[in-house]
Amino acid sequence: MSTIPEWPPRNEANFQRGKKALKTLHFDALSFSSDDLLHFCLEIFLELDILARVKVPIDKLKRFILVVRSCMFDNPYHNWYHAIDVTQTVYSLAITAGMTKQLGDIEVFALIISGLCHDLEHPGVNNPFLVASRSDLATLYNDRSVLENHHCCRAFQLMLHSEIQLLSEFTNAEYVSFRAVVLNNILATDMARHGEYTTKLKRLTDPATPPDDRKIDKQFEMEIIIKCADTSNVLKPFNVAKKWAMRVTDEFFLQGDREKACGMPLTPMCDRTCQGRVALQKGFVDFVIGVGLLPEVQRESSSHSTT
Repeated sequence: MSTIPEWPPRNEANFQRGKKALKTLHFDALSFSSDDLLHFCLEIFLELDILARVKVPIDKLKRFILVVRSCMFDNPYHNWYHAIDVTQTVYSLAITAGMTKQLGDIEVFALIISGLCHDLEHPGVNNPFLVASRSDLATLYNDRSVLENHHCCRAFQLMLHSEIQLLSEFTNAEYVSFRAVVLNNILATDMARHGEYTTKLKRLTDPATPPDDRKIDKQFEMEIIIKCADTSNVLKPFNVAKKWAMRVTDEFFLQGDREKACGMPLTPMCDRTCQGRVALQKGFVDFVIGVGLLPEVQRESSSHSTT
């Protein structure tokens, strides 16, 4: 591990501007500097007042956040800004849903860490590309949730590194519990499993389902929170959503360029010669968000608000 940089000074004007929106879906990560995002990430843990309860010293957490930033690649979309955007959205959704009061301390800490690490060292291409190109990562993880397994692996390698030791004060039981939550949360972000989650959520929220079969366990709730946060750009104010839409389509098109250069079959959504950005976003809303998690989450939220 290279030398960990110093924690930067805080830009107070930017910090106060962002802090006002930290619990909302109006937070715009792209309007801040990379250093600003370090402070917002730390502030989430401080607002939760969780560090003392999980025995994680603030200096260790700072070092970990700095190293996570250094491990995020300079992709148009899957980068440090996306990591913080998802972390902040996980925090906002968890607060809004009242989950921070329902979960144990280790679970709350694991949930936020999951958001921070969910795309650690993302290479800017998707799982099918890694499998089709016979990449080392696909070989290592046997073509199964390649990226998500890598994000999990690297997250724990960093947490356990001798220069960080983020979890050194955890008991064995606490470590096992924490690790299970983080692994399950990050693995849930594999879009190949999206149908699995929407089917289960529809069954759980269907009024025709017997009450005894509609109980949602805490782990599933956390997985839904992180999945919603990971696909939440379209729920943000339009000026924020548009910036993310430009970035994600840029990344798609760059993958298509690599596919062409390698003589691989071209993924339709990555073909810049025939795909429009608006059409791609409309397809995502119509076929992933609109018929997937969002309606069921909204229905469940409404049912809770009337009881």
